[in-house]
Amino acid sequence: MTHRISRRDLALAACAALVLTASGRPGRDARAAGPAQGSQPKAHSWQPGLFPEMIVKSWFQEDLAEGEISSWQSGGVKPVAAVEAEPSLRPTKLPNNGGVLFKKGTKQALTWPVDKDAPYLHRWWLVIARCHSVNNTGADNVSVVCVNGAEGGPVHRQPQVCFKLSAGTFVSRLHDGKLKSEEGQYSTDFDDWNVMVGYRRGFVMQAVVNGVKTAGQAIHALKPNLMKSQSFMGDVNNPMRADVAIDCVIIGQSELNDAQIDKLVGWAMWRAGRQADLPDDHPYRKSPPSAVDASDNPARYAFDSQAWASWAAVDTRTNQAHRGQAAPDISGYTTVFFDDFETNTIVDDLTGAQSSGWFAPTHLTNIGGDAKAQRISGTPSSYIHDAESHTLSLRLVHNKIWRTGAFSSVNNNGQGRWWGKGIFEIRAKFPKLSAPRPGFFPAFWAYGKEHLFWRTRNRLETDFWEYGAEDGTWINISQHVHKPALAYLDPQIAAADVRRKIAGYPIDQSNGFPKAIDIYDGEFHTWYAQVEDNYTYFVIDGYEVARCPTTLELAAQKYIMVDLGFRSGRGGVLPDPSETYDMAIDYIRVRQKESDLAEVPAGFARLPELSGSASIGSTLSVQPNVPASHLEYLWYRDGVPIIGETAATYKLNARDAGHRIRCQVRALSLLDQPEAWTAEADVVER
Repeated sequence: MTHRISRRDLALAACAALVLTASGRPGRDARAAGPAQGSQPKAHSWQPGLFPEMIVKSWFQEDLAEGEISSWQSGGVKPVAAVEAEPSLRPTKLPNNGGVLFKKGTKQALTWPVDKDAPYLHRWWLVIARCHSVNNTGADNVSVVCVNGAEGGPVHRQPQVCFKLSAGTFVSRLHDGKLKSEEGQYSTDFDDWNVMVGYRRGFVMQAVVNGVKTAGQAIHALKPNLMKSQSFMGDVNNPMRADVAIDCVIIGQSELNDAQIDKLVGWAMWRAGRQADLPDDHPYRKSPPSAVDASDNPARYAFDSQAWASWAAVDTRTNQAHRGQAAPDISGYTTVFFDDFETNTIVDDLTGAQSSGWFAPTHLTNIGGDAKAQRISGTPSSYIHDAESHTLSLRLVHNKIWRTGAFSSVNNNGQGRWWGKGIFEIRAKFPKLSAPRPGFFPAFWAYGKEHLFWRTRNRLETDFWEYGAEDGTWINISQHVHKPALAYLDPQIAAADVRRKIAGYPIDQSNGFPKAIDIYDGEFHTWYAQVEDNYTYFVIDGYEVARCPTTLELAAQKYIMVDLGFRSGRGGVLPDPSETYDMAIDYIRVRQKESDLAEVPAGFARLPELSGSASIGSTLSVQPNVPASHLEYLWYRDGVPIIGETAATYKLNARDAGHRIRCQVRALSLLDQPEAWTAEADVVER
């Protein structure tokens, strides 16, 4: 089914200026700051409903009639009804915009099913609620809303919002293997509404409580919930420890920029009549958000069916006219990422940190085909590091079932490393096996990063190369535009998969190559894709395989994926369970043009700059030159990630002597999260 915000939802959102009252008397704006003392603001021209694709689920009290509530239907791109079949457990919609009341001493609740897509969909949440604190000051965990349950086990609270009466705080929680909370002071007056805007961005979770931003803390990737766990408002597990009333709950997708957060907070505080409690320097303390601007419209991939058809119609003879010839020139490029596996840089895709190199086994549960892509903790391991040869092998191994390895440059939720245009290169080898051989299906490929943050947008896939088992010379190169994980009606979104095969033929003399290149010869081979402004080139061992015009799909920001897949029905023979089969990787490298890195991206005043002496024992510091509250720093030595270094400073050590140090700065709190590089610093001995 395809879901989109209805006209009804937009009409309800237009009620955003409603100033809430708790018991039939004027809201707090009548005795605090406002457009005029004691007056209510006029209808806002800015409100969340103007951006329906961002809203996953939303409940507003004005959707409901007064009285007992058996069902509360949400809006959003993935709407659901929060329900309660048992009359004695149903909450009550109060008169005079008093909200939906969940009574103390009861298990009143409204529930909806678990959502395994929460780690990707639920990036921010807004809750307006109030809690009766009188005679309940020692109570904790007075539940407001909990997505994917609060049961035991490793996967729940995605997110949870509750009142912690013993501390006088309104709390936002997530569970990334550990329960993590961000909290701020709430009003203990049951006549007052409280505003929570919680969010996660990059490797940080944070919240704004009644207009005051919390310090924030590091967070790892969230794990998809596959349990039979409920989501609920109220509390299904324990009797409510205090009366709680809910005005609205909004859960949204995509990582918010600071301007969006300010608007959400401003809108909610005005809705709640709490605008006077906003900090003096908040942009919406004196008036509510009133205008849509560029910050409300983050860039998203837009499928152009005509452009796709035109590109797909390019004569294959044009694409293949230079195959077998020497690869195009790569002068002007510099290495921005290099891993020669001197150490094992693969970490768990749930617990890996910001500076980690590779994450395994990726968010794709079926990436190995008929072999399960196992975690790095699996035994026997599918991730074999050889300290002498400096190789990392993905191993197909049998342990009751076939298991294999796969890794990605981003973690399970999409944080990590990605690139747009550039050269994407791998050097690897496979077992020396003659046909017929088992159904290996190895690949070096990339996904556009956007689909993990916007589940309503197309998933872009570029297969730099894939091989089957039948013919080790036969290379496959393709571009895919997959339908979204969550159907959404928009002319800029492809509702069905489209695909174009850029190359599919044997690398041998019949196709212009000096000799056949069979990957199952037990030798190392080198492949790369060179994505430039006008053309994209695909190369093996220095010979061009194919070229094609560069499209938006090819140039999109992408993350790398590598896997040794297996298809049991291919190849003609089954693998021997007593044997192991390795894809040994010598290195992976990404290069980009210095001219591209020299461009100052939007949001930056100029490129980031390094200061300090470039000598061993000294400290380099980054001047980011960008006005952003949330910055990520990634340090590199000759393109090799310096694991564990994420601060704005880096102390040079003996390993850096004779090398070049560079830092990448990402402004995560700005529109479209621009990123820029410092110049390189040549490190010398003191």
